[in-house]
Parts: sequence; C-alpha cells; structure tokens
Amino acid sequence: MTGRISAWTALLFPALLCAFLLADPQWAAAQVKPEPLAANENWKAHSFVGDGNKVCYMHATPARSKGNFTRRGAANVMVTRRQGGRTTEEVSVTSGYPYPEGKPVKVSIDGRSFNFDLTHDEHAWLNDEGGDAAVVRAMIRGRELKVRGVSLKNTYSEDSYSLIGFTKIHDAIVRACP
Repeated sequence: MTGRISAWTALLFPALLCAFLLADPQWAAAQVKPEPLAANENWKAHSFVGDGNKVCYMHATPARSKGNFTRRGAANVMVTRRQGGRTTEEVSVTSGYPYPEGKPVKVSIDGRSFNFDLTHDEHAWLNDEGGDAAVVRAMIRGRELKVRGVSLKNTYSEDSYSLIGFTKIHDAIVRACP
C-alpha cells in the first residue's frame, strides 16, 4: 500500500501546483522549476525539488496512435523517481481521456503484457508495487511499448511508443535521483 500512496500523491501534485499557481504565480515559479536533465528523439527527462525531496521523471509521446476515438487530450507514458526515505520508481500512462474505474489499461512491451489496474481520471498505474521495477526492466530491454485504453464512452485507443533511447534517458534520472 505504501507504494500506491505515491500514486495518489502524483495525482494531487498537479492539482496543488495549479492551486498555487493561481494563488501566487511568483511563489510557485520560485518553488518548483523543472530542470531539463536529458533528451533524445523519443524521451525527455526533467527534475525538480518538491517538499525538500528531489523528483526526476522521464516521459514520451506516442510514435503512432490508432483507435475509434474522435477527440482526446495528450497521451504519454512516464517514469517517475522520487528521493526520500528510499528512492522509488513508478510507471504511469495516460491515453488522453478518463478511464472507467475498475477497468485495467493494457500495456505491452514487445508482447509481454501488464495490467495497469489502478486508474483515476486519465491516469493508470500498476497496483502491484513490485510491478513497476519489472516494467522498467522490460522497457530497458524492449523496443516498443503499447498502451491500449478504453474511455468512459467505450471508445478505444492504442498508442505505440518507441523504447529506442529509453535506457540512456533512464540512466540520466537514476544518476540525478540516486
């Protein structure tokens, strides 16, 4: 359960950040400034300090998308490393639309399947704390990650992400947030 609390923290962080930006944009800008760490054709990495702990994250947008949706927001996959009592890593995905509660998002890496069954609005995570490490290992070894999601309107999308260059950018966030 401890690892999943950080998933809820990840959900609350953007909302709190927006609240701070609306309340006092100068204070928020002074407190949280994502710094670029590394980038390549497919992946980008950044870091920031929040609540005294360093957070490093990397993200990518789909190389290809298909589905029967008519409109949606931005899709991405993200790996986040947080320093603190112990450094943790978490993988999350979004397809750009709210997912139905209780319906897992299907993620596959070179044919190996993972169910991201903890969903909230547009975001999905693994419900198994040890699963994040397995997904990251598969991403390091893999060539392509696919995310198949179903929306509240019962439309679907399948986003394909290139894993070429993933390892180099992942190494950058590991060095920055050991």
